[in-house]
Amino acid sequence: MSRKILFVIALLFVVNLSALAQEAWMVGQMLHVNFGRGKPTVSFAMEAAYWNVTNFPHSVDFGIEFDRRKTTRFYSELQTGIGVAGVSAGPVLQVGGGDGAKLGLQGTAWINYYVGLDYRMRFFRDQKHYSAGIYAKLPIATSGFDNDGDSGGSWGDWD
Repeated sequence: MSRKILFVIALLFVVNLSALAQEAWMVGQMLHVNFGRGKPTVSFAMEAAYWNVTNFPHSVDFGIEFDRRKTTRFYSELQTGIGVAGVSAGPVLQVGGGDGAKLGLQGTAWINYYVGLDYRMRFFRDQKHYSAGIYAKLPIATSGFDNDGDSGGSWGDWD
């Protein structure tokens, strides 16, 4: 199956999922510079994250990343954060690039507000890979939030 077909399938899957409770879906593009494995390379990714902000903010993201070394990565991370900064960790499957398929763990620290910066570490058996990136994400669906225009607080009643 070609990378383009995998990309389209992943994108359609993410866009068609529906959500419950107090939540938001964020989708966006990522550009990373990968280092720690010879010459640095650039990779492009599409990522979608589901955020549930009821009580404790938590999230799960799904992504697919394409590297210039003809390497493709599929990953998912559990996330938490305070809106403008956070951390995440989860499994990553890397295929291609002359190394075959490798299963590993990745962790990410990020800062953002629609446009963000992240620093990612990937661990495969005896290898460590690092990447720094920039991304832009937009909400594609929300539900359960207070939509009556008074911000849910006393500011709406100031007059």
